[in-house]
Order: sequence, then structure tokens, then C-alpha cells
Amino acid sequence: MIRPVNRLRLPGATAPRFSRGFTLLEILVVVVIIGVIVAAATLAVGVLGRDRQAEDETRRFWAVLQQIREEAELQGVDLGLFVSATGYEFLRHEPRESDWIPITDDRLYAPRGLPEGLRFRLWVDAREIVLKPAPVDRGRKDEHQRWPPQILVLSSGEVMPFELRLERDAAEALWRFVAQADNDLRIERRESQRDWIPVAHTRPTPTRPGESRSAEDQRVVSDARR
Repeated sequence: MIRPVNRLRLPGATAPRFSRGFTLLEILVVVVIIGVIVAAATLAVGVLGRDRQAEDETRRFWAVLQQIREEAELQGVDLGLFVSATGYEFLRHEPRESDWIPITDDRLYAPRGLPEGLRFRLWVDAREIVLKPAPVDRGRKDEHQRWPPQILVLSSGEVMPFELRLERDAAEALWRFVAQADNDLRIERRESQRDWIPVAHTRPTPTRPGESRSAEDQRVVSDARR
């Protein structure tokens, strides 16, 4: 009679274990957890962090906006600001032609595009304006006439009320420019999801000749004209 042979087991050896893969449910749970962590980190950076690129563009736009209001009054001309989703340009009103003409004799007012990842949103009279995705080709008459400036800077120094926000793609705006009914211009930074805090503002009357602006504003304007 043949007896069954016991399998040889080495001392300290353990019984074989069979590995198994992750179930679909486990994978989905991990993906959700990672998504929550990433979203929380993005929110923290968006609200509490600093975006140097956005700050630089905000500072430049603020300096140029003050400068063009001053020049509109000093030169006695009506100027306009056209904003697209990805940039902006200034135009001068020509009464004889009843048209808005691009300003080409000063590099400070040349069309400027935003760095990749930044975009504008504009409100006029509490109504959001649908912005053109790309800059206007002013060489095409039909396109030029179709896209006049949305914001007017009059020869009196008055700026029509508006709110312009600078946003990073897929994130809440951290900066906004506000022209109020009393002709005061403000730049504000987001403090929380609902609150904005003023960073700088102008007086109801523009800067008069001989009055000095901040050294930082003067530097920005000088650099932009080079």
C-alpha cells in the first residue's frame, strides 16, 4: 500500500499567500481622496497665496489707467479702453471721423496681451460683458467697427463706472479694478470668497500737473514706454 508523501516544509517557512489586485471601488475611493486634497490645496493657494505674475500685470494696468486719465484731461481728448479676454488696448476718439483710432505714438498705450493663464472679466453697469477671446485686428474695417471701446475716459477726467477682474484660469479672481460713480478708481485684492479689500485708490479729481505720483507708478510707466 502506497502511503501519501508529506510535502517537505522548511523550518520557518510560511504557507503561500495569494496576492490580489485592488477592486474598482478601492481605486475610486483613492481617486476621490486625491481630488479633494488637490482641490483644497488649490483653494488655499488661490486665496492665501501670491501670484507674482498677476500682481505685476495688476500693477502695470493700474499705473497706465491713472496715466491715461490724466492725459485725457490735459490734452482735452476722449480716450477709450478696449478689453478682450486676453488683453487690452487704448484708443483715441477722432471727432472729424467719428471713429476710435488706435494710439500708435506712445508705446505705453500699445496693445498688450496677458501672460498665458491669465484672463479678464468685465462688468459695465452691473452687467457682465461678453469679451472677445482674442485681440481685435484693427486693420480690418468691419472688425474694427464691430469692437469699439467698452470703457470711456473722457476729456473731463471722468471714467465711466466699471469693474474689471483679473483671473487665473480655473480659479477665482484675486484682483479687480473698480471705477465708481464718484469718479474714484480703486484696485482691490480678494480677502476671502466674498470680501475684497482696497489696496489703492485715486481721488475724485485726477492728478494735476506738478503733482508727483508714487515712485512705483512712475517706474512702471517709464518701463512700459521703453
